[in-house]
Amino acid sequence: MNSVFNQLKKETVKVDLAGKTYFRGSLIESNGEIIVLYDGKDFIYIPMSHVDNISVSQNEAENILTPLTLPSILNGKQENVLTLDEMLNLSKGMYTEIYVANRQPIHGLIYNVMSDYFIFHSPIYKTIYISKQHLKWLIPFHEQKRPFELTDDELKVSSNNQFESSFKRQVERMKNKIVMFNLGEHSHHIGKLMNVYDQIVELRTARGNTILLNMTHIKSIHEV
Repeated sequence: MNSVFNQLKKETVKVDLAGKTYFRGSLIESNGEIIVLYDGKDFIYIPMSHVDNISVSQNEAENILTPLTLPSILNGKQENVLTLDEMLNLSKGMYTEIYVANRQPIHGLIYNVMSDYFIFHSPIYKTIYISKQHLKWLIPFHEQKRPFELTDDELKVSSNNQFESSFKRQVERMKNKIVMFNLGEHSHHIGKLMNVYDQIVELRTARGNTILLNMTHIKSIHEV
C-alpha cells in the first residue's frame, strides 16, 4: 500500500468519485493506480484517476470490518503494486459489474485485454469495446453468482472476432457499421460510423445528420 495511505489501512473510508458517486468501505489496498475497498459484501476496484477525494468515516456505526481473506485478484500482490492492467488481466473470465457510462453499471465478463482498451461480453449489449481510461469501477461477482441468474452456457462467449491492438484501430475497424457509443448516453451516440479522422469520429444519424465526436470522450463502442 502506498505510504500516504498506510494510516488509512483497514479504516472505514468514503471515496468520492468525479461525477457525484461515492463508495464507503474498509480500505484494503491503494496505490497510484488502483484503490480497493470492501463494503461488507463486495470488493470494489476503483482506478485512482477517477477518485476526487478520500475521507475517514467519523461515524463508528458505519465502520466496516476488514475481511478475513483477500480476493484472488489481490492474492500474492501484497508486496507489489496492483496496476490497472494486472487487475483487468486477473479479472478475465470472471463475472463482474463494471461502470463506464450512461448512469448504470453493466454486467458480464472481461473477454480480452488489449493495449488501451478491453473487450467485455454482456448478455444485454453483447461484445463491447471499452477504453481503459474510462473504466470507473469493477466489482467481481461472488463465485456462485451469475448475471441475471443465467447459466454458464447461456453466458458463454462465442466470438471469432479479430481484435485490433489499440482502441482507435478497433473503432476504425467498425466503419460502415451501425454502432452505439457510450452505451447510448446521448441520442447522438447512435448511428452509422462513416469514418475516423485522427481524433475525430464521423457518425451519421438515422435522419442523415452528420455528428463529429472527439475520440478522447468515447468510452465504449459496440455494434447494434
